[in-house]
Amino acid sequence: MRNKLLFLAFLEGALVMLLETAAPIVVAPVLGHSVIVWSIVLSLSVGALALGYFLGGFLSKKDRTYDFLMRLFSANALIIMIGWVLLHMQNFSEQDLVTGTFSYLILALVLFFPSIFFGASTPVIVQILNSTVSNEKGIAGKVFSISTIGGIISSLVTGYFLIDSLGLSHTLLVGTILCVLLPVFHFLKSKNFPFIAVSGVNLLFAFYFIIANPQILDSDKFKVLHFSEGISGQLLVADFKDEKQNTRILLINRMGQTSYNLESNFSNWTYVNFMTSAASMYPQGSKTLVLGLGGGNVPRQIKHYLGHQVDAVELDNRIIALSEEYFDQLNARVNTYDDDARRFVKTCEDTYDFIVLDIFNGEIMPSHGLSLEAFEDIKTVLKPGGLIAINFNGFVTGKEGIGGRSVIKTLKEAGFKVDAFDASAGQNKESERNMIYFAYLDTPKWAECKVHTNMAGGEYKIGEHLMPISEISKGDAFVITDDRPIMEYINRYAAESWRKQYLSDYTKKFRKEFGLPLVK
Repeated sequence: MRNKLLFLAFLEGALVMLLETAAPIVVAPVLGHSVIVWSIVLSLSVGALALGYFLGGFLSKKDRTYDFLMRLFSANALIIMIGWVLLHMQNFSEQDLVTGTFSYLILALVLFFPSIFFGASTPVIVQILNSTVSNEKGIAGKVFSISTIGGIISSLVTGYFLIDSLGLSHTLLVGTILCVLLPVFHFLKSKNFPFIAVSGVNLLFAFYFIIANPQILDSDKFKVLHFSEGISGQLLVADFKDEKQNTRILLINRMGQTSYNLESNFSNWTYVNFMTSAASMYPQGSKTLVLGLGGGNVPRQIKHYLGHQVDAVELDNRIIALSEEYFDQLNARVNTYDDDARRFVKTCEDTYDFIVLDIFNGEIMPSHGLSLEAFEDIKTVLKPGGLIAINFNGFVTGKEGIGGRSVIKTLKEAGFKVDAFDASAGQNKESERNMIYFAYLDTPKWAECKVHTNMAGGEYKIGEHLMPISEISKGDAFVITDDRPIMEYINRYAAESWRKQYLSDYTKKFRKEFGLPLVK
């Protein structure tokens, strides 16, 4: 009995961490993958465990049995399965369930309530062991230690194997199976037929759903080229046709990272073309550094059309592989480095004429890449007369614009002069455009740009349409530092707005028109 109870402690810790590792990624296509979302998920998990420990202490006032623990695990398996059914409904139901409220309901059922019951089981295990192994000292510490070890092993296996190889929905089903296997055998042995029926049906459903995995179907208008999930989030590459063009898009947690016109081989996003335009003031053979790769539109266009020597840095090697396989990055002859942008700049021995910061991860802009110290590091690899171009969201006013205003203030604090440019050429509202912030020490020679982007009114020249910084800068902006890495927090309203836009334009559209599930 002692070893069976200690194994239950191990399994309880493992299942808590399986759910805690998977839960943030389950809701990422709807809620995002930000620090704020992770904080909410961790608060739900830790708060549920605290409630569970309290509940377990209360339950332990009476003598409990192994049978009681099996009932707790059975109840948890049922709750997780109900949560999985809701996730399945969100994936495939004809009703519009792609909402934040529904995602939080899924979180409650696959994380919060199960964690309460798993937490409650630990004090009960201690109580049973104390009553059956009275001469073993320190048993409570041993139980919690074994539970923690189970959590450590499970988080590694879940994050680096289960989610990647099975997908999120099947990972949750594996959790359900692990949770219900021991109760099934126990109730069979004790001939507890009501619990045998409930646990058996739950187990059969879990196995059935694993075997009957719905397939993502391609059509003449939509084709999924790549769909993967992992500890760093979800990656999706798809081709689709609409009334305007044939497009290939890269989405991270269902937020656009690259949009590529398959007919023209140009980016569908104007900011890429304006980056190319700004780089064209530097002659063929000039050196360009692109921090943040995505599908590689920016480095590819600058290399192909301007003949620059281009180095591109990307932290996620999965993105590099996708850019090479689906976005022609290998043929672009761009030097690609799998590294963190800050670390690359700090160790770099080259200097560059044109430096692009395009370090979006979904809708998230990492603070450490936009801090005062980061800009001071970049200054050391910028050639005299060089130019920095920062791709950012399109908000400059209101609470949504405080992130952009803080970028300006931080650049100025680093000693740069700053210009702002609306990459939609004034044609889109703030939520539908990108801003480019140009930073420099020597005034750029805009008149020497050889490439100009065609907009509705004809050629649109950057140097003639720069926005006065005085109209943007306000006293509410912050200087972002390594000591005060608050960009993700102050930019949360803009990120929420962009995500709502993408939910409408891509996530719900792909699900409704092409049957693409939110998670695998």
